Amino acid sequence: MSSHLTAAQSLALGQVSSLYQPPQFPGQSTPSGSVRFGLIADPQYADADPNLEYNRYYRNSLRKLSQAITELNDLPLAFVATLGDLVDDHWSSYAELLPVYGQLRHPHAVVLGNHDADVISRHLAAQSPALALPKHYYQFSLNGYRFIVIDGNDISLYCNPANGEEHAQAQHLLARIRAEHQPQAQSWNGAVGDEQLRWLACSLEDAQSKGETIVVFGHYPLAPENEHNLWNCDALVALLCRYQVRAYFAGHYHFGDYVRVENTDFITLKGMVDGNDLLPFAMVELAGDTLSVTGYGPEISRVLVR
Repeated sequence: MSSHLTAAQSLALGQVSSLYQPPQFPGQSTPSGSVRFGLIADPQYADADPNLEYNRYYRNSLRKLSQAITELNDLPLAFVATLGDLVDDHWSSYAELLPVYGQLRHPHAVVLGNHDADVISRHLAAQSPALALPKHYYQFSLNGYRFIVIDGNDISLYCNPANGEEHAQAQHLLARIRAEHQPQAQSWNGAVGDEQLRWLACSLEDAQSKGETIVVFGHYPLAPENEHNLWNCDALVALLCRYQVRAYFAGHYHFGDYVRVENTDFITLKGMVDGNDLLPFAMVELAGDTLSVTGYGPEISRVLVR
């Protein structure tokens, strides 16, 4: 499945529907066997005063994002991915944020975060008739690499009544992992549902059969253990490792994180919204067995070889 919207959802979302479109590549080519891309995590923009307890400076994210895009535009990148939480809590924030993204000259791969899901779901539920929160998972291939975007809001409390039984499924899953005292059993996380898991397994199998190096993007971290992880993170880690996925990139946990499990690197980027003037973002280069992360601002640089 590629991400798709019904005509009614597209109409109700207006310009925000552009976030559901996979990146378009105008036939540019880079050396076979290597690829470079930019990463941004959690701008979480709002026209709101800072939350000093959590060090979140919502209003500053427009300026920070514009500066990051200016720098990314000067780099030779195949695309830029945003790893979720473009806005914080208000539908109106998209009208201010999207023109900033309009400055980006690279193709844009969007992951939708829990804050995006909450804002979009509430907007769609308020339509008459109410509209479901759309799914947003998709894939694309480039230079011998398969890039897969997963949707961790698939089964979550952000599903609205128009999503049918999915909200009840989320409640049941959350109750079960809370009873098991799993740290990620938090209402603000979510899960990848069975249908998406089947799609992901088929996509991984197809990429492996074609000899493609696989990179996966999501909003929720999968590893190491953290209260911000996807509800069913263990199943995803096992699946990605089974298919020798090169790396999984996430946001959501604003302090960032890293671990290698078997031959897969799990990298969580720092949140852009944090700090008055901190500006974390990254460039990633994949070439052969080497994955290089060039961190900007407080983002950590890494050279990972397998």
